[in-house]
Amino acid sequence: MDQSKNEPQRGFSRLDGYMNVLNRMGTEQDSSEAYEFVPEATIPDVDLATHYEANGLFTKIIDIPAEKAATGDFDLNLSDDNVVSLVTDALEDLDWETTAAQAVKWSRLFGGALAVMLIDDGRGLEEPVDWDNIKGIDEIVLFERPVVEPDYYSMYYYGQMQGIEQARSKFGKPQFFYVNSQYGSFVVHESRCLIFKNGILPETTMQAEYRYWGLPEYIRLKRALQETVTEHSNGGKLLERAVQGIYKMKGLTNMLAAEGGDDIVLRRLRTIDMARNFLNSIVIDTEGEDYVFQSFQLSGLKDVINVSCNMLSAVTNIPQTILFGASPDGMNATGTGDLENWYNYLGQIQKLQLRENLQRLLDVIFRGWLNTGKLQEEPDYKLAFKPFWNLSEKEQAELDKLKADTELVRAQTAQIYCDMQVLDPSEVRKGLAQSEALDIEELLEEGDAEGGADFSGLEEALAGLMGGGPPPAPDAGGDEGAENTDEDAEPGYGSVGVLVIQDDKILTGTRSESGLIGGPGGHIEEGETPEEAAARESLEEFNIRPTELIPIGCGPKEPDTGLSPVLFLCTEYEGTPHCTSDEMSDARFLTLNELLMIRDRLFEPFADSIAVLERCETLTLAPPQDRRRTAREPPRNGA
Repeated sequence: MDQSKNEPQRGFSRLDGYMNVLNRMGTEQDSSEAYEFVPEATIPDVDLATHYEANGLFTKIIDIPAEKAATGDFDLNLSDDNVVSLVTDALEDLDWETTAAQAVKWSRLFGGALAVMLIDDGRGLEEPVDWDNIKGIDEIVLFERPVVEPDYYSMYYYGQMQGIEQARSKFGKPQFFYVNSQYGSFVVHESRCLIFKNGILPETTMQAEYRYWGLPEYIRLKRALQETVTEHSNGGKLLERAVQGIYKMKGLTNMLAAEGGDDIVLRRLRTIDMARNFLNSIVIDTEGEDYVFQSFQLSGLKDVINVSCNMLSAVTNIPQTILFGASPDGMNATGTGDLENWYNYLGQIQKLQLRENLQRLLDVIFRGWLNTGKLQEEPDYKLAFKPFWNLSEKEQAELDKLKADTELVRAQTAQIYCDMQVLDPSEVRKGLAQSEALDIEELLEEGDAEGGADFSGLEEALAGLMGGGPPPAPDAGGDEGAENTDEDAEPGYGSVGVLVIQDDKILTGTRSESGLIGGPGGHIEEGETPEEAAARESLEEFNIRPTELIPIGCGPKEPDTGLSPVLFLCTEYEGTPHCTSDEMSDARFLTLNELLMIRDRLFEPFADSIAVLERCETLTLAPPQDRRRTAREPPRNGA
């Protein structure tokens, strides 16, 4: 038996994926498998500065986002315009906009920057800020990362420092910074510094000098920048070679083979070229010589250059319309999407580099004003940068129309609730006074929390019925009210009725004892609230569980008990309606017109509930603990 078949083949190896030994795809001989990522070499800080000074395109990449982000407007969300004006003047005195823009530039160029606040608090730069003795800020001095060294030793011990006021955790951050400028060296405490970082790097990064600060932008875009610049310059060289002169000489090969023939040919070419440059003409022998021009096509050159520009725009997050001043290509191309991404990128710079530093600066300014008596209390501000994206006139008009339509729907909803007496007009006015946007759900929740809305005369008329106030005053012209006893003056709820509506139809059934048509309802048992009784009766008679019960009013008083049934509207429930008890049978949905046609066959409390629904006399119930039926209230059978 041939053992060679069981031996592993040599010459290639694989880990996973596809492999084809015929065309060598996926094997060691496949040239595409030889790619390997190699990180860029560390760029000296001097080279970064040189590129910034000499390369105009790179300078734009560094400056444009920084300047645009630093000049963005912000809002402190303060109601006191005087404080806002003071803050604006203070930032202008400190030249904050220019300092912030320059700090973001150095952060993008070198990976980070440090701004030192010269705070007047009676202490040195190496000491923490004395917040109780701050008088103001003299100026802000900026230093780039190459001349600043953090105190790495104190990064994970700073949280144990005593007697230092801090608004946020400083764990993992250096306590001191060593500044080694060409004009002098000093140590500064971190509480006096504004730190600008160009992103966050993992601890496993191989470039230790950027681990704390962030990565310079040049390292990320070096290749794309090089290709863009070289391809633009190569385009000009191709134009020079677009038209090539061709010289034809009879016996050229034999002449070059002879001794000294190459010198004769070169002399002849120089003579023709000299005549062409000086006389703008060419003199050749009519026999044996010819001179023609050959032109070459440059189709596709523009696409190649555009691709390199697209790549540079992608790695810099700057649209070509801003970086190169080029208009968007293609039909109906407006560049709106590019601008929106650009503004989002600027907002990210503001959030990561400017927001926290501006907050710290404002804290120092406010504390200085508080200590000097310029302010009586420190403002409770909330810093928020305004978006760069501004709507066009058409977009703003569409947005205004959408808001107007929304407000119209809210107003119509409020009108419906007012007509149903679920809300009172005074509540709507109160809601509008509190906020420009009317929230109907909030008004309803407030009404429920307060135990009911203020229905003016209607609530006073129902106060006696609810057991929460005095009975209605008797008519001036009658003696019936004077004959009522104290017990008659405190009526309660005796029963409930439920109108279940689905698809504009009302749930009905035939009552077994009378043969009349009615809906869910019955008496309120001792200790129950009207809602609990309505839910129980709906389950017992029609096997449904109401998920929402809306009080719509109360029926006429019973002549024998003086009690009124509480009526509810139900449009949402669980289960399929069908009669499960001996009290009710033949469950079905009927329209309002169908019920009105058989009004003489309707159970009287059920007919009263339909009349109440037509009038929409909304009932405001007292809190559940005040509505539970007591033993002295006689029950009522049926609704």
